[in-house]
Amino acid sequence: MNAYEEIHQDLVDTIAALIEANRTTPVIVEGERDVRSLRTLGLEGDVIPLNSGVSLFHLAESLARRHAAAIILTDWDRRGGQLARLLRDALEANQVRFDTDFRARLTLLCRKDIKDVEGLAGFVERVGRQVEGGWHGKASKRFYAGRKSAAVQDRRSRRILAKRAPRDE
Repeated sequence: MNAYEEIHQDLVDTIAALIEANRTTPVIVEGERDVRSLRTLGLEGDVIPLNSGVSLFHLAESLARRHAAAIILTDWDRRGGQLARLLRDALEANQVRFDTDFRARLTLLCRKDIKDVEGLAGFVERVGRQVEGGWHGKASKRFYAGRKSAAVQDRRSRRILAKRAPRDE
């Protein structure tokens, strides 16, 4: 099993566990794009964006009225870490259990490739394609790679021929 297969399997397992946990526990993310990405991955439960015009503490209070626990899934950049700490404090003050395990696991799996939740669906798809041995780049680049104009092809062939031709000295 190569590295991509391991990462892909761990991603699939983590996301399956997140989908299962989301059936009963809301997931808190930073914005609407994060919500869309998680919906694309298959989450059907409550996914609550932070950037909805309500302070963190008010969000924690309203969450405490409806739920006993929450999953914190902020981005894994510096700002996401700060928001996760603030959310943990606000939820703890309102006696709401919180889970940051999914955030930690996804941070380790996606280390240098992506830094936010909104790119998660695309990352899972890219890693899946690499496991299957498919195209490793963007589909648009693959499309345009085969559509070089005659002038570009002619210039390239002249350059190649010029490198191969022996020079007269």
